[in-house]
Amino acid sequence: MKLVIADDESLVRVSLTMMIKEMEAAWQIVGEATNGEELLERVAEHKPDIAIVDIRMPKMDGLEAIRQGRALSPLTRWILLSGFSDFEYAHQALKLGVSEYLLKPVAPAELEKTLLHIYRDNKEYIGLLNQQFENNVFALCNGLTSLKNEERSGVFFRGRFTGWIFVMDAPQLPGRVTALEREFYDELRRLADGHIVYGMNAALLSLPSGALAAVAAWDPETGRAGEDHVSRFFGKVKEAADKRCGEETMMTVLKTEECAGFEAMNEQLQQLMQWTEARALCGIGRILSYSEVAQGARDPDKLEASRLLSSIAACFQNRMYLQAEQAIGSLETLAAKSGLADKPCMRQAARLFLRYAIGLDLPGEAPASQTARELRTFRERALREAREPVPANLADQVIQYVEQHYMDDIGIGQMASELNVSVAYLSTLFHKKTGITFVKYLTRIRMHKAKELLLYTNLQIKQVAERVGYYSTRHFTKLFTEMFGKYPSEIRKIGQQGSPQRNA
Repeated sequence: MKLVIADDESLVRVSLTMMIKEMEAAWQIVGEATNGEELLERVAEHKPDIAIVDIRMPKMDGLEAIRQGRALSPLTRWILLSGFSDFEYAHQALKLGVSEYLLKPVAPAELEKTLLHIYRDNKEYIGLLNQQFENNVFALCNGLTSLKNEERSGVFFRGRFTGWIFVMDAPQLPGRVTALEREFYDELRRLADGHIVYGMNAALLSLPSGALAAVAAWDPETGRAGEDHVSRFFGKVKEAADKRCGEETMMTVLKTEECAGFEAMNEQLQQLMQWTEARALCGIGRILSYSEVAQGARDPDKLEASRLLSSIAACFQNRMYLQAEQAIGSLETLAAKSGLADKPCMRQAARLFLRYAIGLDLPGEAPASQTARELRTFRERALREAREPVPANLADQVIQYVEQHYMDDIGIGQMASELNVSVAYLSTLFHKKTGITFVKYLTRIRMHKAKELLLYTNLQIKQVAERVGYYSTRHFTKLFTEMFGKYPSEIRKIGQQGSPQRNA
């Protein structure tokens, strides 16, 4: 997207240029002009998408230049710069076809908002803005930043939000399940990219547990258009999830309510993340609402039984057959004293879960005692057929891998697949080892490496961000400032003052 700046004050041109470059949008400043005549030359030569024009310039003022420039480049959109005293004058300029006007001095946020308003129907620009939204959602959901960094007038405060968590159950090796989840992610990515429009946003992200989630938001000020687009997006997402429910796999969705603002939605999302085990008795292969899962979680026996079923499944999936016996015994004891096994709906839900979680088919009316016997027999057979055990130093392997590959696009799911264990299991091991989640650990490593580069090299901040795995300078700066309480440029100044010898 090409842009021309026309202003007779060099400081204004420099300031606007710096603001635009920091936006990370795909703007290409193809020319500058110091007066109206030069502006017409630049417009005729480049046919820019947008021209930012000062109202008062020598040789030919901004309004006359726009009148003539419209004939030279009919598709160019015009932004008029004016001083306060020219306010009424600038207002009349709208009749000329000027898209927007800005009062000097121009604030970065106002300039970006103006460009967004003009280019809100441009697919490339909308995609860029949505990527910024997704970066922010990921950072907020994983505790890397806080809402204090977001504008109160922005979508994170005034928007409507909803979030879905996806959990796949399949009686296959964890590496294969991770591959199936990756295929599902790729389909959701195509759906998200195809549904993004002005007035709505959609993000795909990994939660601290390693589970995949989709978050969408819309601006209520746009009327029902944004809400309708979100509804259509999640309709397609539901179809994609339903396709994963068959003989070999079962996909369960846990979804938040529609929430006012990000904070309310994130509270429900984080709670649902803690309740994913509840699907074992709430019923897999369905969309479970927040209220439905919360109701099941209020029954302590049902919640504990779900947790034990999930623990048994995790033990089988990760070849921890000796540990499975303890969970089977605890489930047998709980079933005997709670009466849960007397409810046909509970037995049916447990049978379905065990069928898809570990591949155990139980008789239709099997009592709790028979279920325990079948689980033990299944465990003994798996123990006899077991191949290599799960390595004991998985967390250490992850730490070593991060140290060597922190600059790459890596995730806990990728490493779980390579180590052939479940994402949830590896996430739990890693948290026990380090005291923090994988995402926070990776971010911490990247930020400290970035700090070293800022202190001891002459690399530009954008280059530093890319060296540690970030291709959005804005996102990198936000994470860096959150961790160290200083902007990268401030750290760079400290390095310049204290170390005259620096390397490129």
